[in-house]
Amino acid sequence: MKICSCIAVVSAAVLSLTANLAAAETVFLVGDSTVSTFSPPDPRNGWGQVIGRNFSADVSVSNFAISGRSSKSFYEEGAWKPVVAAIKPGDYVFIQFGHNDEKKDIDRHTDPYGSYQEYLSRYIDETVKAGGIPVLITPVSRGKFSGPRLARTHDRYPDAVIELGKTKKVPVIDLTALSEAHFNKLGYSETLPLFIASIDNKDDTHFTPAGALVVANLVAQGIKALDIPLARKLKVQD
Repeated sequence: MKICSCIAVVSAAVLSLTANLAAAETVFLVGDSTVSTFSPPDPRNGWGQVIGRNFSADVSVSNFAISGRSSKSFYEEGAWKPVVAAIKPGDYVFIQFGHNDEKKDIDRHTDPYGSYQEYLSRYIDETVKAGGIPVLITPVSRGKFSGPRLARTHDRYPDAVIELGKTKKVPVIDLTALSEAHFNKLGYSETLPLFIASIDNKDDTHFTPAGALVVANLVAQGIKALDIPLARKLKVQD
């Protein structure tokens, strides 16, 4: 079965920006702990803290992702404001939420086909208004296995992202599908070292340094498949 890794439908406004501003380039990242930057002695690494190695030297990565945030709480707490204020025409904004949107507490929970899409739409619309290029990313898979196969843990959230991308005509990287396929190919024993569960026997959400590098490379593969100028400044690592 062929796995669709990205949706490359781009609005006329975004195409105009990408055609005229191919030299941009800050890549802003907004998201949760699977994206964010950690410092020792915390053993966790987010893919956002290492993806800079996948770009040429003239691309700057600015990681604003914050641990524990959902699409709702990141916006409502004001974490989005400095991002949108810093966007310049031709910059990219990568948006990956979902892990904490699934939580049931009122400050973070969103409904996949309701408030989740509504908050993601705010990021998209405000990015475009600032002259930036939004890229939606479905939530990366957890490392939870059920027998020999990876368990799906994000319910309807990935599908909601993909459908919103089609509706809003913005690029989507289906990191859920890319990571599920990769982890299933590796199998449980080779996937385990990519997650903190290999250290504490519990955490199948957060990445070790090795895991963050693997996921960053999957994101890079997703970018490469999109018909956007940023793909020409990409290095997909072995």
